[in-house]
Parts: sequence; C-alpha cells; structure tokens
Amino acid sequence: MLASSVALSAGVTAAGAAVTADANTSGTKAVLMDGLKRGEAVKVDGKMVEGGIIQLKTGDHQTLDTYCIDLHNPTQRGATYQETGWESSSLAGKPEQAGKIRWILQNSYPQVSAAQLVKDTGIQGLTEDDAAAGTQAAIWHFSDGANAVPQDGEAKQLTDYLIGKAVKLEEPKPTLSLAPTSVSGKSGALLGPITVTTNGSSVDLAVDSDGTKAGLTVTDKNGKAITSAKSGDEIYAKAPGGGAHGTATIKASTSAQVSIGRAFTGVNADNVHSQTLILAGSEAVPVTAGVSVNWAPAGPIPAVTSKVDCVQGAVVVTAANNGDQDYTFTLNNKTYTVKPGGTTSVPVKVEEDKPYHFTVTGPNGFKQDIQGVLNCKTDTGTTTPSSTPSATPSSTPSSSTGGSTGSSTGGSTGGGLAFTGGGSETPWLAGIAGALLVAGGGAVFALRRRGRHGRTSA
Repeated sequence: MLASSVALSAGVTAAGAAVTADANTSGTKAVLMDGLKRGEAVKVDGKMVEGGIIQLKTGDHQTLDTYCIDLHNPTQRGATYQETGWESSSLAGKPEQAGKIRWILQNSYPQVSAAQLVKDTGIQGLTEDDAAAGTQAAIWHFSDGANAVPQDGEAKQLTDYLIGKAVKLEEPKPTLSLAPTSVSGKSGALLGPITVTTNGSSVDLAVDSDGTKAGLTVTDKNGKAITSAKSGDEIYAKAPGGGAHGTATIKASTSAQVSIGRAFTGVNADNVHSQTLILAGSEAVPVTAGVSVNWAPAGPIPAVTSKVDCVQGAVVVTAANNGDQDYTFTLNNKTYTVKPGGTTSVPVKVEEDKPYHFTVTGPNGFKQDIQGVLNCKTDTGTTTPSSTPSATPSSTPSSSTGGSTGSSTGGSTGGGLAFTGGGSETPWLAGIAGALLVAGGGAVFALRRRGRHGRTSA
C-alpha cells in the first residue's frame, strides 16, 4: 500500500476534527450481484468464456445493468462499485473506442429489445441471451482489442453488425457531481462557487452535524440560504463569522437515472480490484456527493482535492490556499509551498490494481484522507483459461467456495461457467453433460448455462 504522509507547515500543530467527507467521490454506488442476467458462451482469443449482462444493486435495491470493459480481470464477490468518468477507468486514453462502446450500448440490448433488434438487423431467431452475448463480444472488441466470437450464430451476426455500425459518441455526464469537491476561506465569507451537475430534476442540500453546530449554511451567490439546487446552479458555503476555525461537509443527494455509458470501478472488502464495468441500463437510483469546507479567521487555509488520472497513472492532488499566509506541505518526500490565493497540483504515481492511501494535513486540525484503488488498465489475454459450456441447464447455483458469479435471476439458458483470468482460483473444467467431478470430494455439480464471463474470486 502506498502510504504517503503530508507534513504540516513549520510551526503549526495538527489538532481538532478531521474533514470526514468522502468528497472526492460522487455519483452512484452499488454492489456486485452474482451471475449474468442474460448471456451465453463467447470464444475470446481461442478460449471459452461467458459473456452478457452483469448486474449491480444500489443501496435502495434498484438494479443497474452493465457489461464488462475489463476482460482479463475477474469479478470479486460482493465488490463495491463507484460511478466514474472514462479518464478514471480502463477507458482512459481511448476516446474513439469508448465512444463506439457508448453507441453500442445505446443501440443494442437491453436499450433495444431483442425483438426490435431482429427488425433492425434482419437477424432471425435472435434471443435475449444471444443479444446480450453478441453485445458483450462487440464491446470487448473495442475495450480490450479482443477477438471475441459468440458461439451462437445469431449472436455472432449481431456482434459483426454492431462493430461495423458503431460510431464515436461523446462521454455522458455524471449522475451527480459538485465541483470543486473542497472549498476554503476566511470566517464569515462566502466560499465557492461550487457548480452542481446532475441528471436529476433537483438536488437536496444539507450540511453535516459539524457544520450545523458551527452555523455553516449553504447559499446562493447573494448569500441567501438554500436547501436545493438544479443542474448548472452555483452554490456557496457561508462560513461562520468570528475568530473560530472549523471544518464541515456539504452533502448533496438526489434520485436520478444514470447515463448509459458511465463507467463503474470496483473493489472488494480487501481492496482487491474487481473488473471494470460500463452501464447499459438503469432505473432511478439514489446518488450522493460531498464538498469539504474549511474556514479560519487568518493564516493558511487549505482546500485539497484529488482526481484519478489514468493517462498519467497517477492520483493528482491539488492544494489551494485561500488564506493570507503560505501553506507548505510535503508529499512523497518533496515539499511544496502554496502562496495565498495560489494552487499547486501534484501527480502521485500509484501502482495499478493496488490500494493507495495518503493524508493531507494542515493548520487548525485540517485533515484530508485520499484513498482508493487505481483501476486503469486492461490486462493482456494470456491468462484466460477455457470453460466448456454445459449441455444441461440447472436452476440452482453451484456450491463452489469461490463460486461462479452466475445469477440466480434472469432467464439465461446458455453457456457454462467461465473465467477471465487474473484470479488465483483453479478454473472449473466442464465434464460430460455439463457435470463437474470435484476431486477428493466425490461431489458432482451440474454447470448452469447461466454464469458470468468473469468468475468471482472469493
């Protein structure tokens, strides 16, 4: 783990409350569900995997349909996913490919029904499972540069159709964001502006308990207190007056439909990277965002933000100083000084698929934790074992310890367990009539036709 410490400027002692907002993440959060909703067998670079729709579940039990854009990394059971932009995902530096993937998502299943795809393409006999597998294979062509060929003839025709028709579209807007994610300034001043961007009709605004106790309010540009805003509005934090310093968080929330083509990066409880996904369909889901606020009557008054930059392979830490004295900090053994009214950005190189955690501190107890896992690159296809499809569907999950990520819902009837590499588990090998004999245990399991292309790592 990267553990970089950011030192205080000389003569300043850290004390008091920390900024507790997770202000550098915003948008939809969800948890990986087991299994494929729809899909079937796809041969990728000569090896068999399972391809189709993967589902995420939000905190209020709404579901998000997604496809994989990170073929050779496995999913991790129970992984938590966060909505993010293309430049903070494995699509970074691939605007042409990413734009074509978005076209596919908007013009294929599930946004377009299988029945309508038959009319649009002339591919007779195309089922929902065929449509999901064919769509996933076309996406892998652009996301991973893979030679992905569905084993079903109709699904293969759809893949070829989508690859041939795809054109570049622009990146979709975030579901909810507040920018910047940190503001600071002198006591009694209006701090901002903070720009609201959302797909929702309106956003509810509030301050946390620290802000409420201190008397922090959210206002418009004229200093009038507000409790809601619309996309494009500029809001401000009205810092309490007097000689006290403080830190607090502005919290925004709404319910909105996530834009098709938004990326989702995920990690499990042990901060192990789970394969990156891209949104194919959603219901209205709860979305949150936060802004950290720091104020003081005098001295250095920092505001710190961070952003993943996959092109640089770094987390870019930006420190602004809205006080009247220099703000000095140390990051990765280098010292930086931010003049009053100035801003300094520092790219911190972090290792792919590894957790990072560093802390920025400052006067009057200011503390900003920056942590996550860099999910930027797609792996090569050299570790993908094969998985032979089962001939016998089963309505019950396999009892493997690691388990397939096969879904317990949906109507898939095609394909067997599959594995897209990157995990430590031994892949399942399909036997006669789709049964698997577990060595030593003597147990025989029927492989379901429904299973995810990326087998879960426990």
